[in-house]
Amino acid sequence: MNGAIKSAAKVLLMFPLAVGALSVPAKADSKTSAERKQPVLVELFTSEGCSSCPPADRLAIRLQSEKNGGRDVIILSEHVDYWNHLGWEDRFSSAQFTDRQRTYAQVLGQNSVYTPEAVVDGTYGVVGSEPRSLGQAIDKCTNVPKVHVNLSSQIDKTDSLKRQVTISADCPSDLSGKRAQLYLVISEDNLKSNVHSGENGGATLEHTGVVRRLEKVSTVITLEPNKNRSYTADVKLDPQWKRDDLRIGAFLQDPTTQTIWGVNQIRLQ
Repeated sequence: MNGAIKSAAKVLLMFPLAVGALSVPAKADSKTSAERKQPVLVELFTSEGCSSCPPADRLAIRLQSEKNGGRDVIILSEHVDYWNHLGWEDRFSSAQFTDRQRTYAQVLGQNSVYTPEAVVDGTYGVVGSEPRSLGQAIDKCTNVPKVHVNLSSQIDKTDSLKRQVTISADCPSDLSGKRAQLYLVISEDNLKSNVHSGENGGATLEHTGVVRRLEKVSTVITLEPNKNRSYTADVKLDPQWKRDDLRIGAFLQDPTTQTIWGVNQIRLQ
């Protein structure tokens, strides 16, 4: 698409979404991309039906709430559905997340999927309950060149469940020529489940960054240096979600290697 996204009047997704793109000059920045620590995306593939997952969920909560020595860690808990037939159906699970994990397994050279697994910036797959391995993967991704993603949201004056989200992306010269697709994600913190059966029967499980919606909002684009792109998206919220615990995030991901080129998130306004 010659480095630009065509405007789309409406895209039919799991929530109504309209996406547009506008290219504007990027502002100069005296720091190099390596000097600016950029957010790191940790995707935790988990399940309430897996007895090995609660420690990973607790670690995710800790990482989401801590500054981690200056590291900005964004947690997305993606509940897979392949544990649902073993005694407990995870209410947060989706085949979409199972498929996403399988794509990572193929790209990362894994023989199979497993829980809990943490995939860091689409590049490293580690056991999600192992702090040392996860911390090392996060450290490796903290200072690599990334697109600088910024978000803001505004409430629709006619509907409190609607938000207009603005996403801007500024590509450093290090990533010139890389290919990416833009994703929009809504996640919810401070969720609990009383599990009545299965491997975690009798336990109360806590979760953070549970993915409520995850959608592509662009075709494949080619990243261009020193060129800021701006996107807008109209989002419809589910009234059952806890408004104060919602986050809106966006990330750019390579469609072939699955590398995350840039990510950020904000609390819902």
